[in-house]
Amino acid sequence: LTNAPPQERERIALDAIRTHIAHVLGHTTPQAINPNHTFKEHGFDSLTAVELRNRLNTATGLRLPATLVFDHPTPRELVRRLLEEIFPDSAGAHGEVNAEEASVRRLLASIPLARLRETGLLDTLLSLGQDTGHPLAVPATELIDTLDVDDLVRMTIEQSGSLTETNGGS
Repeated sequence: LTNAPPQERERIALDAIRTHIAHVLGHTTPQAINPNHTFKEHGFDSLTAVELRNRLNTATGLRLPATLVFDHPTPRELVRRLLEEIFPDSAGAHGEVNAEEASVRRLLASIPLARLRETGLLDTLLSLGQDTGHPLAVPATELIDTLDVDDLVRMTIEQSGSLTETNGGS
């Protein structure tokens, strides 16, 4: 990773993490691991979480907490956390993420899309992106198939900021 261009680090690290996850879960290929699905959705429990943490401790030389997969519930979030640890002076390929956005990302990533849809929250979040001039602003039926959690969070935060400005900061 040190020799890789910063914009390639996340992809390289994600491939490696998916390989470790697949091994822990007994899959024959890392492609069985969706980087945006939660560890719980992949079938992790406390024992497999500790096993993955131990493998990552060995692979990275870091001392990671036993709660690692619960604190960073998707492989993609875990990779970003590890890259922050390994390259603390680098903002990474995605730039700095403020604490509020990181918190929203963790929360949304931990909720399956089906549950967001059942509660009506998914449609609400998607509607925030409509008619905003945002490049992802397309009808919700088309948008759902193209959005990942990062796009959804980014769109929601941008729209939330626009609404705050429109309402005089309240």
